[in-house]
Amino acid sequence: MNALRSGTWLAAAIAALTQPVTAAVSTPTNALVSTVSASHQFVACASDRLLPSALCAYAERVKREWLRRMDVADNWRDPVVLLVQNRQPGQSDAPPVSMAVLQTDEHLEYRIRCLVPPPIDREELLPTMVDALCSEWASREQATVPGKPYIVPDIPLWLVEGLAASIAGRYEPLLSVSKRSVTGGSSQQARDLLEAKTLPAGSADGQLFQANAWIFTEGLLGLHNGSRKMRSFLSELGAQKVASNAFWKVYHGDFPNTTALEKWWSLELVGRAAMSVAQNLSVEETERDLDAILVTRLGPTNGRRGMPGETDVAIADLWRYAGVPWLRDLLKLKIDRIGALRGVAHPLYLAVLDEYMEALAWLQRGSVTRFHRALSRAQAAQAVADKRSHGITAYLDQAERIYAPEPISNAFRGYFQTFDQLEKLERERHSSISDYLDKFDH
Repeated sequence: MNALRSGTWLAAAIAALTQPVTAAVSTPTNALVSTVSASHQFVACASDRLLPSALCAYAERVKREWLRRMDVADNWRDPVVLLVQNRQPGQSDAPPVSMAVLQTDEHLEYRIRCLVPPPIDREELLPTMVDALCSEWASREQATVPGKPYIVPDIPLWLVEGLAASIAGRYEPLLSVSKRSVTGGSSQQARDLLEAKTLPAGSADGQLFQANAWIFTEGLLGLHNGSRKMRSFLSELGAQKVASNAFWKVYHGDFPNTTALEKWWSLELVGRAAMSVAQNLSVEETERDLDAILVTRLGPTNGRRGMPGETDVAIADLWRYAGVPWLRDLLKLKIDRIGALRGVAHPLYLAVLDEYMEALAWLQRGSVTRFHRALSRAQAAQAVADKRSHGITAYLDQAERIYAPEPISNAFRGYFQTFDQLEKLERERHSSISDYLDKFDH
């Protein structure tokens, strides 16, 4: 039934969108071309015959990521229209991407308008699409009465920017911005996030708000039944129209008062900002640095009795020099190097490094027997870590070949590159010979 209603609406919407444009132009190349997405929720219209398909594919991918975070099935009620129009002389100051909500007899229509030039920017389009999806969910259970204007709730800025950043997948830059804010003592309060209406002016303040909005949104989704609570918040927002009232009604059990919210936010902010994924070494880099530490190059040195000639000694053979004066300093230096590596090593090798440091500590104390036991445990742990890391790498390589995951920002660019290439091939196909042969094909 929903598909029948959506099909009827889409046919009427496409006719309404294309009729004024086609009547105002004299050549058919300027007529709007329309494409309906796979779920039938999106219809894209543009004068470029390939652009609507790219927009629909991108919209479906954004919605798929949005549904996954909300942990809900795709059971939409109101459609979304993406309308691409040429920028007119009087629209020089108009935003490149904007959204308006129109009321029909049975539906609300979320119309996203893209003015070109400049080309459509995903940085502008993604938050607007997230705003439309959140608005559609918030109003889904609210009745629309013909002739009575429906009050559309404003989706809070922190949720729009937070979900958009989460879907875009730009985690490392966001963590870097948030970490600089925390270490610099200029953390943003949760109250400021909840009350923000517009994105702060300036690139630095805007990036900080987006980073904090992402952390705040991810933190709420990470609560117990976080996705369900987020859906309840949107539904409550649709009923009450006031974001602050809806927020406290849904999250009162988690945050009894503003003090509890700020305490939770401070811990969440510090914990997320302390993440340093980009600083950790990869498996290969950890293996390489560890192998370099485990081999000791010895050489003749004046004043150090018993130092052998220049040679490379494996860690398993260091016990042979137990009791000589220079070994104690060498072991201390090696333990310090392993400790420094542990601070940036891949997590799979943390236990391995601990075992090696324990073995060297026993040798430093003069216990050769315990050194051999600890060294055997370290080598066994290293073999397990190597096997596990190589297995994970092989599995991920296979999964990547099968599923070919990519950031949604790359997908947006890839859609249009593919369609541009198809259009170029179509133009180049026409020649006097091909046109002559086409007559026989027909």
